[in-house]
Amino acid sequence: MTARSDITLVFWLTLLCLGTLMATYGPFLSDPFVRHDDFPALLGHFDMAYSKALDEGRWLNFWWQFRPFLWPAPVNFALYLLGWSIFSACTAIIVLGRSMPAWFLCVMALFVALSRPAFLISFWFNTLLPGIWVLALFSLAVVFLSHRASVLLLIVAVPLSFMAYTTYPFMMLSLVLLSRKAPQTYVSAGVTLVVFFASLALAFGVVYSLNFLHHGVFDIPVAEWRDPTEVKSISDLALNYQKLKLHLYENLHRVGSGSLSNGVFLVSLFAVSWLYLFRRQRYVATIVLVAVLAGCGPLFAKTLTSGLKVPFRALGWNWILFGYTLTMSVFILTSTSTRLASVARIVIMCVLLIATIQFGRITYGTFPLWQKTTRALADEIPDGMNRVQLYGSYYGLEGARETFIQFDRGLRLRLEYLTGAEVVSCDTTPDECTDATPPFDPLGWTHTSLVETDGTVAFVLLPSPPVGP
Repeated sequence: MTARSDITLVFWLTLLCLGTLMATYGPFLSDPFVRHDDFPALLGHFDMAYSKALDEGRWLNFWWQFRPFLWPAPVNFALYLLGWSIFSACTAIIVLGRSMPAWFLCVMALFVALSRPAFLISFWFNTLLPGIWVLALFSLAVVFLSHRASVLLLIVAVPLSFMAYTTYPFMMLSLVLLSRKAPQTYVSAGVTLVVFFASLALAFGVVYSLNFLHHGVFDIPVAEWRDPTEVKSISDLALNYQKLKLHLYENLHRVGSGSLSNGVFLVSLFAVSWLYLFRRQRYVATIVLVAVLAGCGPLFAKTLTSGLKVPFRALGWNWILFGYTLTMSVFILTSTSTRLASVARIVIMCVLLIATIQFGRITYGTFPLWQKTTRALADEIPDGMNRVQLYGSYYGLEGARETFIQFDRGLRLRLEYLTGAEVVSCDTTPDECTDATPPFDPLGWTHTSLVETDGTVAFVLLPSPPVGP
């Protein structure tokens, strides 16, 4: 296949993924939902990103704050979806091969694009934008370069992606291990693993050095809010083991989008597909297992030694491996039994349909209420205000509980983005609100937002939270 036809294939698969993502994220295209700790990247607040660089090694994201232009959230979101679509399209081509029938390439690309972990992490799109484009450019390179060049490229790409999000490197490893260009030998896989883990060690060394230069700490310390448990005794290890079991149980719920039965079904489907693949293509199935263990092994070991729980949204490479295993199993079935192949096709389409419905249910039914409520509140604040002082709890606003807004800065930064004014939460930081007195009782009750102004200062009394369940 020529480079020109490769470009055409990447283009059409990217267009398919981008169109599907735009449909499932529909309500967010003009006003994307932003998590509280993603606002610094959107608004250019360096202080919060600086602490993230210490606690999580996110130096690429920190440097991203210094870009000369701050783009609106819709622009960042569109660029993020485009980058993820390119990665999804390239992943299908890399692991299945250019000669694979179009139906299977489309299914695999959509599996990656609609992966549950990718959906959960997408609400940090402002912060992760540079990282997602490192993934996209790496996947493009793997499509067009030789296998040897792709392996060598890990030396640069792994440290860069690690400084964006800790588990991005495992996505890269999965692509290179399963690439159709790779010699299907255990020696070749072993060389890839050696280069990868050397690159990962380099990534740790770079991050440790940067933390030492800027923070005086040659480490990536675990933040206290993560509830770490340093292992000093057998009882500490036993406690972390219980954390790991609980964490795996929670992730099983996450796999099924909150349903344990759905999670068990999908994991069982992965296991059955892998066993079938192991019978028919033992080397390929072994490499899938190696890719799973290469990532999960170090992460779960970290949980046992520190009590750090890895969120499900960080395990994205496992969903890629699930999609690959299921798609390859169905492809092999097509050459053995038409009836079984038809059933398998139905199953694989059902999995994709469920993923699409889950996306749509959340994007169209949960988050838009918070977006609408906060936009309405911002519209009540007159133009030209330099400062907004908030009184009351953000839980009084519709959509706050459903959207799991964790901190008042989720509202404060949202209003700062919508109004351009400095926004202060007076209940949280009363010392910052002593210079101006509100024209209402800050402890008063109201069922709707009350907005009063004095010069260039706006005072907002938030609705009282509902009482009872």
